[in-house]
Amino acid sequence: MLKTPESVLRNALISDAAVTQHIGHRVLYDLAGSEDSLPFINYRRADISREQTLAFPMGVPRVSVEFTIYATTRLESRQIADEVRRVLDGFGGSFDNTTVKQTSLESESDEVITLDGSELPGVYAVTQTYDIWWQET
Repeated sequence: MLKTPESVLRNALISDAAVTQHIGHRVLYDLAGSEDSLPFINYRRADISREQTLAFPMGVPRVSVEFTIYATTRLESRQIADEVRRVLDGFGGSFDNTTVKQTSLESESDEVITLDGSELPGVYAVTQTYDIWWQET
């Protein structure tokens, strides 16, 4: 079974009533499909760093994960981003035999984009990058 800290954070988001009020369970890894309606959250692993001692790896890597919130209005994208930050910044917990020790928000940016294949007006996006320290076994 593949263990990923991203799945722990996804589970935290879809377990939070304030987040699911906006997006339901639409927290998607990598690419969204054309059938996915707005708003939704897309996430991807951006980086991983494993610290070493002289003898062996320490076993608590740091993974950087980007969560991008897509919505039809700037206000809605900011509201969802604030709820995501409330849930994830400082988060620690377990899901599916994977333990996250600590999560911290490292950066956040806003933009207006056109989704691939869309003829609709641009959508508002907020990207948050989190560093996650997790127990690797």
